[in-house]
Amino acid sequence: MSAARVDGASTREGAETTGGVPRRAGTQRYWVIAKAAKDTKDGFGQPELLTVDLDGAGEALPVFSFEEEAEMFLWLQTTEDGREVRETTPGQLVSILYGPCADVGRVMLDPLPEIGARMQISLLGMDRNDFVESVMGARSLETPYKPSSHTV
Repeated sequence: MSAARVDGASTREGAETTGGVPRRAGTQRYWVIAKAAKDTKDGFGQPELLTVDLDGAGEALPVFSFEEEAEMFLWLQTTEDGREVRETTPGQLVSILYGPCADVGRVMLDPLPEIGARMQISLLGMDRNDFVESVMGARSLETPYKPSSHTV
C-alpha cells in the first residue's frame, strides 16, 4: 500500500522523494491521518487532519513514525469514512502545527488506539512547541528538556 503525501500528491512504495525533492539518507518522515482530498470542501489545499480529544483537556494531533502504525491506528480507532494515511516531512508538520492545527496543544507520537487518551498524554504526549523544536533539530525526542539556567 502507498500513502498520499500531505501536499496531496501520491507516493509509490519505495519512492525516494519527499515533496518532489530527492530524500537524503536519514531524513525523518512522519505520517498523519487526514480526510482524502476528494472529501474536503474544495478538493484542494490543506487536508483536514484527525485530532484526538483528550477527555476535555484539549486536542492532540496523532503523529506516526511508521506508515504501518498509522494504518493500524486508522483501522482500529476511527469510524469516519474518507480518512487516509498521509506522509509528511518535519517542515510540513511545523506548518501544520502553526497553521490549520494551531489550536492543537499536544502532539501524540505513535499513539496506541486501545489506550485511553488520559493515559497516553502522560506516556506519549508532548507539548506542540516542544515537538516542533524536536523535529526541527533543536533537540532530540529522546533527550529530556532541561531549561537553561540563563534568565532573559
